[in-house]
Amino acid sequence: MKHNWKVSLIFAALLTLFASYPAYSVKYDKSNPTKMYSKAYKMIDKGQFSKAQKILKNYTKSEPDDSDGWTLLAFSYRKLEKYEASEESYLKALSIDPENKSALEYQGELFVETNRLDLANVNLDKLKKLCPESCMELEKLESYITNSSSKSNI
Repeated sequence: MKHNWKVSLIFAALLTLFASYPAYSVKYDKSNPTKMYSKAYKMIDKGQFSKAQKILKNYTKSEPDDSDGWTLLAFSYRKLEKYEASEESYLKALSIDPENKSALEYQGELFVETNRLDLANVNLDKLKKLCPESCMELEKLESYITNSSSKSNI
């Protein structure tokens, strides 16, 4: 049987193309929301808020009732100083779960950053009711407000 080098060359080229295809086109599995959420969380942890925001926009489309997904999206927007989009996303998160402590904490931080200390204190009061024995979110927002107030007094 005679070996056809043209067919082998084409086959090798196609194999190379398809072998590299997933690496270039699929950065995360859009059909698996859990993987998207995990990937976004890792991006946030690395300070890559723009990448996280893009993933979380897709995530919240696929999981529109996940308060934590909206909270992370809002957090990403806030870190990118997209305050209006951040505020809308926090409101969405809290409309789904009004007792989402992370959303209340981070929204409170948004209020501090946008000079609305009165609203930040409203969130602090909500956290005090949700965490009568204290909790991490309460302590972090309390510290954020205190540190912000001490900076403005200098």
